[in-house]
Amino acid sequence: MKLRELIAHMDRPVVTGEIDIEINSLEYDSRKVVSGGIFVALRGSKLDGNDFIHQAIKQGAVAIVAEIAPPDNCVTTWLHINNSRKALADLADVMNGSPSQHMLVAAVTGTNGKTTTAYLLHYLLNHAQLRCGMIGTVSYDTGAELKVATHTTPESLELQGLLAEMLTNGCRAVSMEASSHALDQHRMRGVKVDAAVFTNLTQDHLDYHGSMDKYFEAKSTLFESTAALKGGKLIINNDDSWGRRLLERYKDHAAVYSYGLGVSANYRAINPRYDLSGTSYELERKGRSLLVRSPLIGQFNVYNSLAALATAHAMGCNLRDTVRAMQDAPQIPGRMERVTERERFHIFVDYAHTPDGLINALSCARGLRPGRIITVFGCGGDRDRMKRPLMARAAEEGSDICILTSDNPRSEDPLQIMEDARKGFKYEAHTLIADRREAIHVAISHANDGDLVLIAGKGHETYQEIKGIRHSFDDRRVAKQQFTRVMEDRR
Repeated sequence: MKLRELIAHMDRPVVTGEIDIEINSLEYDSRKVVSGGIFVALRGSKLDGNDFIHQAIKQGAVAIVAEIAPPDNCVTTWLHINNSRKALADLADVMNGSPSQHMLVAAVTGTNGKTTTAYLLHYLLNHAQLRCGMIGTVSYDTGAELKVATHTTPESLELQGLLAEMLTNGCRAVSMEASSHALDQHRMRGVKVDAAVFTNLTQDHLDYHGSMDKYFEAKSTLFESTAALKGGKLIINNDDSWGRRLLERYKDHAAVYSYGLGVSANYRAINPRYDLSGTSYELERKGRSLLVRSPLIGQFNVYNSLAALATAHAMGCNLRDTVRAMQDAPQIPGRMERVTERERFHIFVDYAHTPDGLINALSCARGLRPGRIITVFGCGGDRDRMKRPLMARAAEEGSDICILTSDNPRSEDPLQIMEDARKGFKYEAHTLIADRREAIHVAISHANDGDLVLIAGKGHETYQEIKGIRHSFDDRRVAKQQFTRVMEDRR
């Protein structure tokens, strides 16, 4: 593709140099640049792509896209723009053939429930014979293979590449998660979202956004673009205060649907029932009532399944058929995932890493009526420090025994993270064990018949990140190992 053609899709670049040149690739990592490619210099939290322009040119870049003006002696074509991330998204979309224009795209945003809702929607759309790809925290399904996810919502270049791959593999729809970081950084710019889904908003990522209002506005950008699209559908949680704020904002939109347990919801769940085998409830929609059965447990999964059912219906699926399909929905990796089956006590692993997420997981656990709840949890390093004591308070209030341990400390000192968190405890009935493996072992060894052990924070993750190094660590595998060890000791 000629650079002249690409410029037509960009936001008013100031061009210095030749534009009738062939472009064969696009990169924002200077190490990946090849001869004939464009290099887009992105400013990151740790590195500035502008510092690597010289390396990109040395490796064969024929055009540079940057927020800084070219040096006086520059002979390489230079596109001076206002926002590199917007430029990258525009270029990635065009160079991949604008794949989202040829598929139905559903994007789920919110603090909690994104992964489960996107997973369920992916399952329901495939069940309805609408071949569906998926992009989210756990994995990317391209329609031909599953790939390990690197980000909840990848950078625009990778995102558009995945969409193009899905289209090539015959996908007619995509179910994806939209993180607030991705929305704020324009990673989804150019992606046509036909259905935007809002789950909830609770405290998280304030280290990045600064306030709940800014966090909310980042999420809201997804709905702005979908509402502007002819036929765009908005599916919003009516029981969440931020969701009601969104509903009020878009009350005049032609296709906005609410879901929840309240009487005013367009898709309403009533009479929910929970046990170890799953959840059931009655779905009310325009005077009809359908019995929903799901193998997923807990009230928060009522909301997640409602969101998925409402979105699938809005996207053209038969409601009765999707309700029937829900009873065979898959287990969501690391989301109240049961480690033990039919044992004397129960072990669950959950991704809960926010105060609200932990409250929901513990409420779900309490609803199963165990003898005691023993909770292992930690707080991630290099993330919102303000939520750490709130996590401890949530764990203490919802558990009989609390064990505070290390999560992904990243570059921080695990002991300092634990010290920050323990300030939220009101009582002394808790234990601090920095070694996560040991903490899991202690929790399981203290479990009696009928008890429930909840291991929270990391869910599906198969690593623990310490000082920039990811060490192999899977809560599910470790819990099974420790369970076997404890059972052998008790014989």
